[in-house]
Amino acid sequence: MTARVFPFAALLIAHDATPTDAMRLADLARAVADAGASPVVVAVGPNVDAPAGARLVRTRAQRSSIAAIRLGMAQLTNTVAQAVLLVPLGAEPASLVALPALVAAAKRDERAIIAFEGANLDTSALFLPRDAWLELVTVGESGMNAVAARRHVLRVSAAAG
Repeated sequence: MTARVFPFAALLIAHDATPTDAMRLADLARAVADAGASPVVVAVGPNVDAPAGARLVRTRAQRSSIAAIRLGMAQLTNTVAQAVLLVPLGAEPASLVALPALVAAAKRDERAIIAFEGANLDTSALFLPRDAWLELVTVGESGMNAVAARRHVLRVSAAAG
């Protein structure tokens, strides 16, 4: 078995999902897997099924997104992933088509947070390098902008995908 050149994981942040979001979660899981993510972790509340092939993390109802992120990131500690692709349930569908642009930029600058131009860091898909994971779970309570303030953020065009 050959090692992947740039192994990365994905975390779908769906703590506020309902059972009616199952198709959306399946689409998100497929999109990140197609972009090369492995493993795919899904952080969801009670009564919501995870997409086939995804690792499931249960969150408590009415919890914050950082609680879901912390639980999901714990699933990645013993992986070879060099980065994590964070994708909130409400991420723009158009940006999901452009995920290859995020992956390509992450390969070029493995220390930067990679986000789409003009995107809100808390509500859009973004790449976070492994050496920033501790910052994510400790200062992330104040939002992704608090994490980004400590690091270089590289913005890419969704059209670049």
